[in-house]
Amino acid sequence: MKHAKIIFGFLCCLLAINSHAQQDLILLDSNTFKLGEGVVLSKVSFRGLSVVNDQVIWASGSRGTVAKSTDGGKTFNFQQLKNYPKSDFRDIEAFDDKTAVMLSSGSPAYILKTIDGGDTWKEVYANLDTAYFLDGMDFWNNQKGMIVGDPINGKFLLLQTHNGGDTWNLIDEKYLPKAEKGEAVFAASGTSINCWGNNEFGFVSGGMQSSFYKFKSPKSFAKKINLTIQQGANGKGAFSLVKSNKTFIAVGGDYMKDSVRYKNYDEIGVNLYYEDMGSTPFGYRSCIEKLNGNSFIACGSNGVDVFNYKTKIWKNINQQNFNVVKKAKVGTAVFIAGNKGKIGRVAAGF
Repeated sequence: MKHAKIIFGFLCCLLAINSHAQQDLILLDSNTFKLGEGVVLSKVSFRGLSVVNDQVIWASGSRGTVAKSTDGGKTFNFQQLKNYPKSDFRDIEAFDDKTAVMLSSGSPAYILKTIDGGDTWKEVYANLDTAYFLDGMDFWNNQKGMIVGDPINGKFLLLQTHNGGDTWNLIDEKYLPKAEKGEAVFAASGTSINCWGNNEFGFVSGGMQSSFYKFKSPKSFAKKINLTIQQGANGKGAFSLVKSNKTFIAVGGDYMKDSVRYKNYDEIGVNLYYEDMGSTPFGYRSCIEKLNGNSFIACGSNGVDVFNYKTKIWKNINQQNFNVVKKAKVGTAVFIAGNKGKIGRVAAGF
């Protein structure tokens, strides 16, 4: 493993951690951001993030805000979509520097798509019913994708696309899994759902009950697995899901008590024991992402951790608030984003 410096652009200080490696977490200088009309950086919360490759990064968030970089994060262009100034775009999926799809959480529920780099956005889905709340989105490829939403009439909402997000349709209602009373999905980072293989996908839930729903395809019934993560209240449960080979990992906890280091991680299908505090993150975590090999990274409102799956040890590398972290689909770049328009880059030896 490599040793590296840890530099914070805003704080200009050095942070070292007690591990075999040091992780770079570079908080990008907001002076390099190009803010469009209506963008107030201090009021923007980013929860959507898509890293296409080492050069192209898209982020989406509150107040109808979208940001994009095509130079590896050296500069970011921010815009507020004029027709959606109150929308909270909590997830975005980008395929290149021109094409991206994003969803808004809350009411109205919108899905937008651009094919010209964000110059214009087409409304491809809209639902004004206040019961609709879209939580997260993932794609198998640049054509097929899924969206999960909170329960409607006692069943989770699942939308699918076969044309790159141009249209979205509800899957056959008989395959929609039933939700327990007080069970829902969190839209904290858009990563509550994960697609893998050719047609398989799954999502995690929280609230009064926290579960993992695993599907062989959108035309199959879900296998439900109860999680050991914190649950039993509206702010508790699994917030993010990642797959690595045959392993599924969920993180979450209690976002109302974000420093509690107990039952905020679940290796799905494996009995976990929490006597060793090293085996769980350093608090509530809203997002987890695989880096490489046995290395994972997770972030939340009280910090950022790295996780070694082989040793089962979590190490805290930063104590700032971040909502979402993503690795490049093609390449090695890792970006992280959070409240007050904050975007950073993680570069690690691991």
